[in-house]
Amino acid sequence: MQKFTRRNFLKVAGGAAAVSTLGFPAIVGAASKKVVIVGGGVGGATAAKYIRMADSSIDVTLIEPNTEYYTCF
Repeated sequence: MQKFTRRNFLKVAGGAAAVSTLGFPAIVGAASKKVVIVGGGVGGATAAKYIRMADSSIDVTLIEPNTEYYTCF
């Protein structure tokens, strides 16, 4: 028997959450889509970019307190 780790739990929970939305297309389609991303670092900016590219009808809000961003790459 395989040990039930945190990683396995998150896989199962994520899959269950994704599948649960398939049963309610009227509810999912009726609401306006809004996403709030906290943190405009590499991960936050990339997530905001690709969410917007995937579906331009989604309202993406990126919250970042700094006006400038520095990176070493």
